[in-house]
Amino acid sequence: MIATGEIDLYTAPRLQSELAEVIANAAPASKIVVDMSGVEFCDSTGMNILLSCLRQVRERGGELELAAPRPAVMKILQVTALDSVFTIVPAPVTLPGQ
Repeated sequence: MIATGEIDLYTAPRLQSELAEVIANAAPASKIVVDMSGVEFCDSTGMNILLSCLRQVRERGGELELAAPRPAVMKILQVTALDSVFTIVPAPVTLPGQ
């Protein structure tokens, strides 16, 4: 899944519904990767959505990874110590055919 723009109080519900759909349609024990390379800002509401989705995925035996967060988002992850909670991969998601 690719996230873009700002994730805040106003846009987080859309992210939550899109991630909920991905999680619901994924096989148990799946790895779900959220490409964060296009996210310019993520506030606490967005972080809480990501944490909630991480919990849901782990309950199904899977993993949720954040790929290529920009420096501003990475700083938030580090300051909140969420960089030790999430698996963070440096490269953005590559879709088939790209």
